[in-house]
Amino acid sequence: MRRRIRRVLFISGFAILLVIGIVSVLFQLFRAEFDHQKIMSEFHAQNIFPISEMITYEDDQIHTSYVGDLSKPKVLLIHGSPGYWFDFKNIFADKTLQEDYCIISYDRPGYGQTTVPVKKRLHDQAKVAATVLNHYGEPGEKFIVLGHSYGGAVLEQTILDYPAKISHAIYVAPCLSPEFQKAKWYNLMVSGGLANGVLPNELLNSNKEMMALEEDLGNNETRLHEIHIPTSYIQGKEDILVPYQTQAYYLQFHKNVNHILLDDLNHFVPWSAPELIVEAIKNANSSTYYSKF
Repeated sequence: MRRRIRRVLFISGFAILLVIGIVSVLFQLFRAEFDHQKIMSEFHAQNIFPISEMITYEDDQIHTSYVGDLSKPKVLLIHGSPGYWFDFKNIFADKTLQEDYCIISYDRPGYGQTTVPVKKRLHDQAKVAATVLNHYGEPGEKFIVLGHSYGGAVLEQTILDYPAKISHAIYVAPCLSPEFQKAKWYNLMVSGGLANGVLPNELLNSNKEMMALEEDLGNNETRLHEIHIPTSYIQGKEDILVPYQTQAYYLQFHKNVNHILLDDLNHFVPWSAPELIVEAIKNANSSTYYSKF
């Protein structure tokens, strides 16, 4: 019996390590294909020239990129977990947006060229986002702010902590429901240290964020009634990472939300359907633009 148990444990452990190894290799391949310099070269070939800056944050720096005229209305894009500023490259590349807006994104703590260590708590994530808003905004200026996936949770926290800085919120497949953001078995496994030294830092940092997410979202529930900022919400039923029922959860607290739920839309909206994000930005003050879907 003991021998059988040992064999099962050995096989299970080997299978887990194999999966971790495969995930690590795939992520390394992705990172080699999409990095800051390659994306910038791609932009330059399209005659688009984003400007990168480093913003001081305590003893570290936040890496940002923006495209467009800083005198125009500003849009801040917050990426998911893991992720990089250039996850929104299709939004940056839309020249019709550049006519009327300045588009800004940044590498969140623990990712890309930002040197700020990973922040597990949403309050700390919101503080970093507010630092970016302060850097680019004039006194009293408000931004349209968009959050994708985990970036949606950061957006919600930023609204709660710094409501005066945001004119319109755009949620894209956001992580907002504590029920649907419970730590998964693989999060628990990675947090136990089994993957240390195997997984890239970005994936380890992502796991740290996910481990704290349910608690933070649960703590925010009692404050959700404080949010009165005009909001747009994009979600798809083919989302395999954030259950589409998250939208119904959010609408329990906020009734006046411009929202769509599409049957054939997946989680990766910035890549698979960037036109929805472009449209949401252009029509942030409209209440009818989703009527055609």
